[in-house]
Amino acid sequence: MSYLLLHGQTNRLTEYTFADKDILYIVFYKGNLIYWSDNWLVVNKINYGPYNEWHYCHFGNAHCVVRSVDVGKGYVISSIIAVKYDFRIENQYLVNNFADFLDASNNLDICFDNKKSIGKIHGPDGKYLFSLCKQSENDAHDKSDAGNAIDRQLLRTFSYTPLFNTDTASNEQEKRYMSQNRIRVYALMFGLMFMIYIIWMAYIIYRAKGFKNLRIGYKFQSLFSLIVLIGFFIVLLVSIDFIRKNYELRQKTILQQKTQYIQKALQDTYFWSRDLNRYNTASLNIYLKDLSYTYKTDIHVYDLTGRLVGSSQPIIFEMGLLSLRMSPKPFFAENTNITQYEHIGTLEYLSAYTDFVNGDYTPIGYIAVPFFVSSDIINAEIDNLLGILLPIYLSIMLLSIILTSFISKQISAPIITMGEKLRKLQIDQHNEKISYKPHDEIGLLVAQYNQMVDELERSAAMLARSERENAWKTMAQQVAHEIKNPLTPMKLTIQQLQRMKNINPELFEKTFTRSTELLIEQIDNLTLIANEFSYFAKMPEMRVEEVDMAEKLYTSIGLYKSEVGDQVQIVYKGLQSGVWAMSDSKQIMQVFSNLLKNAIQALHNKHDGMIEVSLEELPETVMIKISDNGPGIPENIRDKVFNPNFTTKSTGMGMGLAITKKIVEESGGTIRFETSSQGTTFFVEFIGCPAPDNKEA
Repeated sequence: MSYLLLHGQTNRLTEYTFADKDILYIVFYKGNLIYWSDNWLVVNKINYGPYNEWHYCHFGNAHCVVRSVDVGKGYVISSIIAVKYDFRIENQYLVNNFADFLDASNNLDICFDNKKSIGKIHGPDGKYLFSLCKQSENDAHDKSDAGNAIDRQLLRTFSYTPLFNTDTASNEQEKRYMSQNRIRVYALMFGLMFMIYIIWMAYIIYRAKGFKNLRIGYKFQSLFSLIVLIGFFIVLLVSIDFIRKNYELRQKTILQQKTQYIQKALQDTYFWSRDLNRYNTASLNIYLKDLSYTYKTDIHVYDLTGRLVGSSQPIIFEMGLLSLRMSPKPFFAENTNITQYEHIGTLEYLSAYTDFVNGDYTPIGYIAVPFFVSSDIINAEIDNLLGILLPIYLSIMLLSIILTSFISKQISAPIITMGEKLRKLQIDQHNEKISYKPHDEIGLLVAQYNQMVDELERSAAMLARSERENAWKTMAQQVAHEIKNPLTPMKLTIQQLQRMKNINPELFEKTFTRSTELLIEQIDNLTLIANEFSYFAKMPEMRVEEVDMAEKLYTSIGLYKSEVGDQVQIVYKGLQSGVWAMSDSKQIMQVFSNLLKNAIQALHNKHDGMIEVSLEELPETVMIKISDNGPGIPENIRDKVFNPNFTTKSTGMGMGLAITKKIVEESGGTIRFETSSQGTTFFVEFIGCPAPDNKEA
């Protein structure tokens, strides 16, 4: 070019095609524009700056770097390279902008070291900005050998993101960072609450030994909380899926609108064209670049055969990332207006196709508008959703736990009350009903319980009346039987006396004395029967107090020792006084008397009979043992020993042990026995107590 200018052959400049089509060459002669290599940029004035140095210029919507060379004789050649790249440069004047050739050539980079500089970039005011330098081998290796080199290169060439909105992008990035931190806090709170709830439920289930054994309140609470949790995850998944689909739908709609606008713009430009050829598409790439800046998307144009004729990013095709042929689906489809997903490597992007028409709407080619669906934007919307949903769900979860706890208590309270009432339910006393007004299933259950209480009281009254009647019948039969036993020999004796008086008056006198003794004995037996019934029916009310058990027991043993004499040996092991326990001081003597009397009667006609009595102080009780070496109690009557009116002797009503058991139990003690063929031992245990103040030594 310099040769032609210096030899005055400026008219021959149009005959040459210069190698680098991304560089615009402009020639000035004495300040006047005389030649430009292409028409993709309107240049009215150029600030030459220092000759032979690169500097920054802005022409319309194109940001460029310019290098001017004074070739002599008044000619100046300016080389202009358009800036459209997403490198982030620290200098505020060139934020997010730089030339394509930095990445395409893969051997130039930005530097601020003048020693390494192969070209300097100056601002419009002539101020030095930065320098161009050759990449080191390590830098070039890092760029060329990266695992996702194709995807990264493709993303760098796509111009979807606005080039001059770094402040907005920075603000959005900062907002998203704050949103993510807030989400982390909410997620941590939710996870902590969920973990505490799971541990608590596991502990409750472990304590209950299985979910089936849980109380109905805990079951309701755990199941309801589980439903809320599952519902939240379902809502979350559906919402995320909805956001993704809605975002993709919006992008498709926007992409289709952009495609229509681009179609209209190209139609106006090629209004009179009948086809796309190399003559009318020579500057198509430049025009497509302008449109790509306007609509912030790349544009590819194909002729009617499906071959590429123009692109706002020709480097994609030069690098072999995309085929020079358009996609077969829209090419062979009846309706070319198709939006579909396409792939380059692992990168997925959206492409919209439509017809390239002229002024009379005759198709002369095809237009493809690719669009990369940014995952960052989708993730940002998901983050916003989570930032809204998580605090709401935390509140719902807390509220649900409180509500389920309240509702479960409302549901289980009547059942628990019913259980307590059933546990305290007794036939021989008045049982309280449960008050529950709602007419639900629990209300029906409570009504059945209250009805059962009424029926139980009626049944208890009938049973008590029946028991009283049976008791009176049994008592009457027993009394009649016991009275009849002495009356029969009395009647026979009197009849014998009458006959003897008439038959043998002399023998009558001798028999009369003996018969009267028998009659007196039987009358005494009747008196004893009457006294036992009277005492059992009119036993004085118990007055439980501190009693010196050793003294009472030793006194009772002394009385019976003098009565039995040498017939039965009574051995006592224990203190004679000073062992205190709770009982009735008057009635306790009858307990010892009945037990000693039974032991003596068990040794009837036994020559080596012996009774052992022991008194032992335990930590909280006083134990008394009365043992005999008699024949023992037969097995078939052992369970009837303490029953009233049961006796194995010919005299008495069998009330002694029944009275003894009643006195011991009303004192708070216990009585039991062990028996075998070698003898019987009665164990009587009373609640121990300290000596009263007035009895202490």
